[in-house]
Amino acid sequence: MLIIINMRRITLFTLFSLVSLSIFPQINPFLGIIDVDSCKFETPCILVNLDTSAQNIWQIGEPQKPFFNEAYSIPNALITDTLNSYPTQNHSFFDLKFCVYDYYIFGIIVGFKHKYQTDTLSDGGYIDVSYDNGQTWVNVLYDDTVHNLMEFNTENLYSEQDTLLGGINGFSGTSNEWIYTRIQWIWAYPCDIWAPDSLILRFHFISDSNQTNKDGWMIDNILISFADEGSAIQNFNSLNTRIEISPNPVNNFATISFNTQVEGPLTFVLINSIGKIVKRINGIATNQFYFHRENLPCGVYLMQLQKEDSIIGTRKIILK
Repeated sequence: MLIIINMRRITLFTLFSLVSLSIFPQINPFLGIIDVDSCKFETPCILVNLDTSAQNIWQIGEPQKPFFNEAYSIPNALITDTLNSYPTQNHSFFDLKFCVYDYYIFGIIVGFKHKYQTDTLSDGGYIDVSYDNGQTWVNVLYDDTVHNLMEFNTENLYSEQDTLLGGINGFSGTSNEWIYTRIQWIWAYPCDIWAPDSLILRFHFISDSNQTNKDGWMIDNILISFADEGSAIQNFNSLNTRIEISPNPVNNFATISFNTQVEGPLTFVLINSIGKIVKRINGIATNQFYFHRENLPCGVYLMQLQKEDSIIGTRKIILK
């Protein structure tokens, strides 16, 4: 069943044959982008789950079609059938699930290389997002579930002017070259802290009843990264400061210790998922101190250990 988008949100314009840029700001690199997971499809990819229904045409393999004759990373790609043109009246999808505590907190970036050759204004691909493990979905272009709490950036995503069958916004037409699309969530942790696989991106491909003998959609080199947002003050020596929090997740109290030589007082800062400082401890003069959560709500937080105008260490804290 196709996801129906609220029609008051959709404005229909003429579709360009190449992808239009999204209305959102471009990807913000902040203090640097760190890559943590990838799928190039030469080996099994645990991040991708293909739909198992009979109508699904997404396959992983070597492209052998007129327009799709080579993967970005040879030999394999994720493609709407490795041999045949896409059929009429088709709806196929695959899911990308990637939230893992050890890797992700703030500033998640999902990137992928792709090509498409479809019937303009009718056939093509779009991306839905779910924050509750697939119970509810919304087109990522119109996702306001957490956008009002964070900075949401994209690069080469489709726009409101790019429409498919049924008025759904998505990629359509022909991309002559490989396109690199990225989606970035800043200062928010979009996963349920008790279900770290709750964030899902669903990549849909749809077609109407007209046979055009075109190749469809091909995706390769999926890359999961995060941006080091830093703060308003300078980062310094953060990679050399090892911070231990015990226990973590935290019920009421935790012991925080670190290996940095203390020369002068330090400051502990706790930042919530929308970038607001919710707790500060000044005058830390030893390599170990105690953290009391008091009335802070459950969630994922970022702690910073600061010295004067520098950040000397960061760590994630989960309050349960």
